[in-house]
Amino acid sequence: MRVFKAIPSHVGFGSGTQLALAIGVALMRLYDLDITVADLAKTIERGRRSGIGIGAFQHGGFIVDGGSIVNSHGEETVPPIIFRHPFPADWLFVVATPQVGAGLSGEAELTAFHELPPSSPETVDHICRILVMKMLPSLIEGKIKPFGEAMTRIQQLVGDNFSDFQRGRYASIASEQLVAYMLEQGAYGAGQSSWGPTVYGLVRGEEQAQSLAEAVRSFVEGKWKSTVFYTAARNEGFYISTSTREAIP
Repeated sequence: MRVFKAIPSHVGFGSGTQLALAIGVALMRLYDLDITVADLAKTIERGRRSGIGIGAFQHGGFIVDGGSIVNSHGEETVPPIIFRHPFPADWLFVVATPQVGAGLSGEAELTAFHELPPSSPETVDHICRILVMKMLPSLIEGKIKPFGEAMTRIQQLVGDNFSDFQRGRYASIASEQLVAYMLEQGAYGAGQSSWGPTVYGLVRGEEQAQSLAEAVRSFVEGKWKSTVFYTAARNEGFYISTSTREAIP
């Protein structure tokens, strides 16, 4: 098997889960195996801490998972998807990846999850209230401003919870400054993706996306070598092409 193009690794895109599931599903199709994506994820040991990557692979859109559940055999199951809704077509994300070091992965990530103390009940209650009372209704009603506010606040609370392992609310000074800059420049919300260093800002329409992306490129020039682009959310799951197009040499 030859991989001609892949998502960058260890920068906050969840590339490991997406690539592993893509290869697994391709092999399932090739050998006509009747295996669910959830069973595949369990086999390749994905989804032990979060079901978001699996849900995004299957369905796309905005996803909330229900956390790990222990079955009757004492085994942790893949976290179930308890909410899924498409993003409005004109909600776009400006994405910036400063080259300032990779986020946690492998043994370092396992150590972090093992050693981190549980979130306080107050923090969990606060995040749940923001999610249920503000974020989800705003998404369903297409209200980008309160959705962005909720997204930003949840990102801050989660970042604070992981601050002992990423030396602050964000993975790096670059990530912190980029989030602040995107908000200053009119993004409706901004945050860090996973362990970073990738960050993103929520905007409406291509004109605002282009403007913010150009501003971010100017902001990082001379500071950090960075990849900056904007994209719409993907509201669909995986797609496997059966094209017989000639392979890339």
